[in-house]
Amino acid sequence: MPEAKPLTKLVRPLAKGQITLPIEFRRRLNIDDQTILSLTLKGRQIEIVPFRPTPAKEDLREYTRDDIDRFLKEDRLDRVTAAKLRRLLRRKRPA
Repeated sequence: MPEAKPLTKLVRPLAKGQITLPIEFRRRLNIDDQTILSLTLKGRQIEIVPFRPTPAKEDLREYTRDDIDRFLKEDRLDRVTAAKLRRLLRRKRPA
């Protein structure tokens, strides 16, 4: 699909800082009144991007009870390391 021609529009913020996105922008980006927008301040520029979360199945893995039990067992500290950590945590911190 060829890149669409760049669009530039001038808009004036309202008294409370609100702006209207031109219809051409909304159509091209498929933005409606239900779309959440992500705003990022980059130096002296504002980047506005439609927020489109990816389906959970693509990002998250489901863990079994066995997986979770194994993780908890692997995360335990050995006795020597645990004792050393307790000593370090008891030390007074400089003010």
